[in-house]
Amino acid sequence: MNIFQVIDSYQYEMESTYQEKSMLTNLFTDHKFIGWLGLFIVFFSIFAIFVFQFLEWESNDNNKS
Repeated sequence: MNIFQVIDSYQYEMESTYQEKSMLTNLFTDHKFIGWLGLFIVFFSIFAIFVFQFLEWESNDNNKS
């Protein structure tokens, strides 16, 4: 039973000292404007690609008929 207490104590110490070092997380916490601006740029870029692709498909369908 003693070995389980040692393992449990070691795991507890590791969890309490763990800190995530993520550049993406830091981007949204330290530089909120740049982080959200980048997120919106990516979202609207993907949205624009879908819209223009759909318009191209519709244009091709209208030209065929």
